[in-house]
Amino acid sequence: MTFPPVRLPMILLIAGILAACGRSEPVQPVAPPEAVVSDTAAPEAEAHDEHAEGEDDHEHEEAAGGTPHVHGLADLAVTREGNRFEAELVSPLANFGLSEADGVITDTVQAELSGLIELAGGDCTASVPKAEVDTSSGHTDGHVHATWTCANPDGVTAVRFAGFAAFPNFETVNAIYLTDAAQKAGELTPSAPELSLK
Repeated sequence: MTFPPVRLPMILLIAGILAACGRSEPVQPVAPPEAVVSDTAAPEAEAHDEHAEGEDDHEHEEAAGGTPHVHGLADLAVTREGNRFEAELVSPLANFGLSEADGVITDTVQAELSGLIELAGGDCTASVPKAEVDTSSGHTDGHVHATWTCANPDGVTAVRFAGFAAFPNFETVNAIYLTDAAQKAGELTPSAPELSLK
């Protein structure tokens, strides 16, 4: 049995959390401990090794990278520095209705990315979101990066994932908000798409 490697976005997220807590040293990835390999594998472990054809797409897949990949689920990290907010959404391409085999973010999807993530309050101006495809985990994920400059950054009260309507394959977005003084986390869903920042 081996442990899956930590994905780069997770390392960056951990680094951001530590930075928000005042830790200044760089975060070094730690290799997983050696595991004892048994001659007999547990039947339930074998059942999840491959994503069999016809299985529900919402189950975990294990690919060459060994990292979990769950359709319907995404991660959103929002940070603030001064009057600037930044957000990164990491999601399987399938959540955008795209083919992971093709590995392309289409012009149609790109056009829908403005307004995908919104800030409530603060008199903020958003830049055009940038999207790229990442296959480093052994899966095909989309990374969407958005920034805002706010006239009243202390007036920002919430971050909202507005993509549930445009992209109905999104079911849950795990959101985290980090500053040098605050941390908030929550699970966003179509019925509860906002994370309060206050």
